[in-house]
Amino acid sequence: MTEPKLAQEPKVDLGVKAGQDTKEPGRENPKYLWRSGEMVEWDKATVHISQLGWTAISSVFEGIRAYWNNDRQELYVFHLDAHLKRLSQSMKIMRMTSPFSKEELSEAITGLLKANEFRGDAYVQPLAYFGGGIPGYLAVLERPGEIVITARPSASELSAPKVVHCNISSWNRISDNVMPPRAKAITNYQNSRYVSTESRVNGYDFGIILNSTGKVSEASYACIFIVRDGVAITPPISAGILESITREVVKDL
Repeated sequence: MTEPKLAQEPKVDLGVKAGQDTKEPGRENPKYLWRSGEMVEWDKATVHISQLGWTAISSVFEGIRAYWNNDRQELYVFHLDAHLKRLSQSMKIMRMTSPFSKEELSEAITGLLKANEFRGDAYVQPLAYFGGGIPGYLAVLERPGEIVITARPSASELSAPKVVHCNISSWNRISDNVMPPRAKAITNYQNSRYVSTESRVNGYDFGIILNSTGKVSEASYACIFIVRDGVAITPPISAGILESITREVVKDL
């Protein structure tokens, strides 16, 4: 694997204005993000105000976990190939082509994690969108998307026992003939946001979403399993779910 190339003065800026404090309380910003083939210093990644909003309509992304093994002093990325395959599928649904191969994006992610020198669990987010000032609501066919990858420290909760309280949401799940939920698109998450907001207002942690036929689809930000007679059961893809990678892994266990 080649060493990450650091761009001191990126040709195109993306992110936040230089010098602006974007840190969450108690969290430091990482050193770098990756944009269209270059490693860019976090605080130098900016975007023009006119790019906000409309660009997000056609944006697709992935949320990828990386887990730190303290004994081996190594960071392990969770099913990276599967995530990049789903990103490619989401881009295809948006009629967006990728200027980078899966292998190049894989190398970009591992290079970004190395450049940021993470020594703990991390969350990686590749994001693809139509740039160039094109409003996301316009029909754009087979145009290359721009890709930016960010990574942040994010502690895993896998080993922490946790009970959550759920309600059945009054909002229905979006369907394939409305806004295909199989695409991991930012706009699809407005459905999840409505569900999550309703749940929090009423004192719950998550909302369980039913599809238009009244069948269980998924939770506001998660897939659902129940165990019956020792068998794990989960809604099918046809129930309007995101094709969850975690779901497939659990099914294979």
